[in-house]
Amino acid sequence: MCRARRFADQFYWTAQSGMNDMQRFRWIVVTLSSLFLLPSFAQPVKRGSIRGMITDAETGEALPYTDVFLSNTTLGDAADDDGGYVILNIPPGSYQLVVSRIGYRVEVQDITVSAGTTLRDVRLSVKSIEGEEISVVAVSDKQWQRDLKEFQSYFIGETANAKKCSIINPEILSFQRDAATNDLVARSDSFLVIDNRALGYRIEIILDSFRWGRAGGFYLIYPRYYACPAENARQARRWEGNRRETFFSSMRNFFASLATGAYAEDYIISRRRQTYDFIKTAVLDSLTISCIDSTPGLRRLQFDGVLQVERRAGGSSNLYLNYGFVDFDSRGNIYPADAVKISGHWGQYRVADSLPFDYWPEE
Repeated sequence: MCRARRFADQFYWTAQSGMNDMQRFRWIVVTLSSLFLLPSFAQPVKRGSIRGMITDAETGEALPYTDVFLSNTTLGDAADDDGGYVILNIPPGSYQLVVSRIGYRVEVQDITVSAGTTLRDVRLSVKSIEGEEISVVAVSDKQWQRDLKEFQSYFIGETANAKKCSIINPEILSFQRDAATNDLVARSDSFLVIDNRALGYRIEIILDSFRWGRAGGFYLIYPRYYACPAENARQARRWEGNRRETFFSSMRNFFASLATGAYAEDYIISRRRQTYDFIKTAVLDSLTISCIDSTPGLRRLQFDGVLQVERRAGGSSNLYLNYGFVDFDSRGNIYPADAVKISGHWGQYRVADSLPFDYWPEE
């Protein structure tokens, strides 16, 4: 089983200063939670389940109706009257189990699922509000409206998919400005709900943190996806078509194609010698990809400088390795999850262009 670090959905963006426009890169480091290692889809997979109880850490009392889900997937449940929960039909692998209830601290635990039943009881601690400063701003406030617009641009994005996304409950968001940097800081004490009418998902998001400003920014989230029921066959086909296009234009598909060795069919790859050197080297005929003997199913990619990946169907992106290597599996999931900085086409992706990790395009 992979022992790579796993994190919640986390995006970092930095703007490099002290360079002219031709030398400026804008990077995003995408860190995804619940990355799981699966066998080839051509093989049948025996799925597993998670069962357990949710209780108060101090009193031991059951906590019914608590939300329990695997971050970045469509898999989850709500605890029953006795605090019991069960999540079924889980592909074997490593996940993050997220447990959330109003008035309690969000609990996030790494969990490995195999065929059969995995038992996991979770105790929640009451959230302390002592010392917190909570400001309530009217939705009609002009500054709040400006902050919301800025938040939507950074958080949802500005792609074609983003134009068909909407925040259902923006009133739960509160915004503040850092007095020293003027960074926008966003908070929410309950699920932020986003409708993605381009991909056919409703996403319920625990917003752990959000900070964005001129010098850069990041956000940390725990999302759960719900596939929307299509009104008719035409809408279902449109959603699946958009999902497929989003998947095939994503970095995840690139790494999945590296795993199969078929990347040359869809991508042209070249390398820059240095991070900010815009003079490309010759197109690479091949990449050096090695297997990891200690972890079957994982492969390792290593390169120096910046890798430029041009999709033949359109879109050019730049990859830079934070640690000098990145490991990946047959589904395109990467380890460590924060191993790659990206700019260009993939650097534009935000929540609007995200798919659950248990989505895979049908043949």
